[in-house]
Amino acid sequence: MLLAALAGTTPFPAAGEYRYSASMAGQNIGGWSISVRDQNGGMQIDETSSASFAGMQMSANASLALGSDLAPMSYTGNYRMAGQNPSVSVTLTPSAATVAGAMTTAPQRVALAANTRHFVVVEPGLLAGLFALPAQLAAWKESSVTWITPATAQAQALSVGSVPPAQRPPAVPAQDAVLSVERPIVVTIWYDPATLVPDQIVVPSQDAVLTRVRS
Repeated sequence: MLLAALAGTTPFPAAGEYRYSASMAGQNIGGWSISVRDQNGGMQIDETSSASFAGMQMSANASLALGSDLAPMSYTGNYRMAGQNPSVSVTLTPSAATVAGAMTTAPQRVALAANTRHFVVVEPGLLAGLFALPAQLAAWKESSVTWITPATAQAQALSVGSVPPAQRPPAVPAQDAVLSVERPIVVTIWYDPATLVPDQIVVPSQDAVLTRVRS
């Protein structure tokens, strides 16, 4: 069931908890959890994750706030890995964003990439931004937006491909639609077109797969 009432008239995954298992090179490495709720007429996505890879323990908490049109308004992330505990934040307007706490000495201001009208906030290795992406692109009817990476304060054009993958993974439901991101990195998102909930996210460059856990 779409949560149109909680996001104005803009469809978005229904409020609730969504769990995902993560694998790299075919080996389970941990779990990710997404919580969706109404927040002042927009949507709030809260994420927790915990993983172990190559003997390294990693975990993160992140929150992504979206406006009534699903445009990102703010992002905060607290990460723990290899004895480090970095924190980042992003505040956004329709035309500019400020990233603080990234791998820089001072807050960085970034603008929209050429020929784009919206930002998305996606932290590689985390889920919140990718979880929202099918609904955002459907709402905006756009195939190119500006992808902000909080940890590095980079802004790059995200573009969507027109050619779907040749093969549907076995764990993906037959009715799922596919969103193929070509740049800045290749990401394939299989999602339920009725609910806009991602069922599987594949990042070939990392040999990584996030698969929704169904109870």
